[in-house]
Amino acid sequence: MALNKKHDKSKQSTKSGAIISDKVGSYEKHPFFIKKANEAKSFLKKAGLPKELVKKA
Repeated sequence: MALNKKHDKSKQSTKSGAIISDKVGSYEKHPFFIKKANEAKSFLKKAGLPKELVKKA
């Protein structure tokens, strides 16, 4: 039985849509992300972590 070379999964695609750059800025102090982080922190303070998760950590 002959193998079909079109469907060979061991080869990687040479086409890539990602652009790698060192010029990307930091969003650490962006107001949107600060707001979301503060909301998440306040939610965790109110709701707390599940007991299963606390035991693992």
